[in-house]
Amino acid sequence: MLATSYRDYETQIRRQLVKMLGMAGFDPARDIAGIVLNRWGHAYVYARPGFYYGVNGKPAPSEVLRKPLGNVTFGHSELAGLQSAGPAVTEGDRAARQALAIL
Repeated sequence: MLATSYRDYETQIRRQLVKMLGMAGFDPARDIAGIVLNRWGHAYVYARPGFYYGVNGKPAPSEVLRKPLGNVTFGHSELAGLQSAGPAVTEGDRAARQALAIL
């Protein structure tokens, strides 16, 4: 895994996304803003003050991320502030239900 270059990973990811979503109009040049590659077993969010509760009357980023963005939904244990299976399942279930509602 460490010997594979970021460029090779990006190429593979783009090809897989085109293979899965190309017939629905997916265009990687248009539809991918960036690809984050973590070379460890899980992602980790270091939440700044305001991530979970908001600041200055603005909604918390975690709440913003729980709302669909067009036809994209986000589900990750970090939205609950815990890196464990329980919150991951809860957030994934919520995001899947939101995605189904969009259909």
